[in-house]
Amino acid sequence: MLDLERLANSIGECAVLPTVGHELRTPLTSIRGYIETVLDGQIDPQTSRRFLETARREALRLGRLIDGMLEISMLERRPSLAQCDVVEQIRATIDMIAPIAHKRDVTIRTRSPKRAVARLDADECVHALSNLVENAVKHGSEHGTVKVACRRADPFVEVAVDDDGGGVDPARREAIFTLGVRGAGTDRTGSGIGLAVVKAIAERAGGDVRVGSSSLGGARFVLRLPAG
Repeated sequence: MLDLERLANSIGECAVLPTVGHELRTPLTSIRGYIETVLDGQIDPQTSRRFLETARREALRLGRLIDGMLEISMLERRPSLAQCDVVEQIRATIDMIAPIAHKRDVTIRTRSPKRAVARLDADECVHALSNLVENAVKHGSEHGTVKVACRRADPFVEVAVDDDGGGVDPARREAIFTLGVRGAGTDRTGSGIGLAVVKAIAERAGGDVRVGSSSLGGARFVLRLPAG
């Protein structure tokens, strides 16, 4: 969640609305994508129900996100004692990103243990993961592949997101986590907000996020969260 008051003080009030819009956009895109697919009527009833359940889950998460914003509680919120299963949040994230991946014909492959508990609120975990996976889908190759791998690496739970795009210039690997900075080669509609959110969530929880080169030829983002 983003602390809008502190964010306004640090980067100016003009940046608050773009930040809010960025955090609301992905769940809204997911909800719309699933509902439009159901309305097209080209899927069986069981799949329709699964898609509607996913849209409902994202609508509920969107409501919690808005509540958190109204309470001014995202980037600098007090540390929480909450825990979540990161593997479960990866599944939720992929469900959410599926309409975006489908539009670019991107295949998302996963490798995870059965369970990996981290000391982080479930919604915040999905926030961080969705920013990384959505970036990989958008900046990787069309008709390409994104890999999401989770493992226990004591004292952390580690999630690696790989894409097959153009990668990140080593000279810019620190800068891209700064609010308002966009990676070279990204589209002009990018806000430069998502990676700053990921960094803030990870560091507040006691973890970190870093970027390097992927064996797929693009970028590899590694999110580390303290194990529960």
